[in-house]
Amino acid sequence: MNGVVAAHQQVAIVVVLYFAALGIWGLVLALIRRPFGSAYRGALIIGFVLGVVQALIGMSLFLTGLRPRDDLHYLYGLSVIVALPLVQQYISTRRWSRVLTYGLASLFIMGLGIRAITTGGP
Repeated sequence: MNGVVAAHQQVAIVVVLYFAALGIWGLVLALIRRPFGSAYRGALIIGFVLGVVQALIGMSLFLTGLRPRDDLHYLYGLSVIVALPLVQQYISTRRWSRVLTYGLASLFIMGLGIRAITTGGP
């Protein structure tokens, strides 16, 4: 089981770093006034899938009886997954810069990932 715990911890770090990179990328694209392209969209989808994989690893730990030290860990973990679909739904009817919005949302998700890490460990 220690291997699964280690995988959960390592993927959490990857999620934080990945969304930090997505956030910076989105802000740079917005700053240089680039459109929301397929490369950035694909990277966001990869980030979403990474969050789902992390949740599946976490659920396997939960089913084997391991629990985080703080129940807020579940909230932060779930928020990482639902944030991008909520942002997509919210901006679909607005005339905001999509790359700026997703860049800021990615930085927010990075923060959620950091909080999930701090509430999950011993």
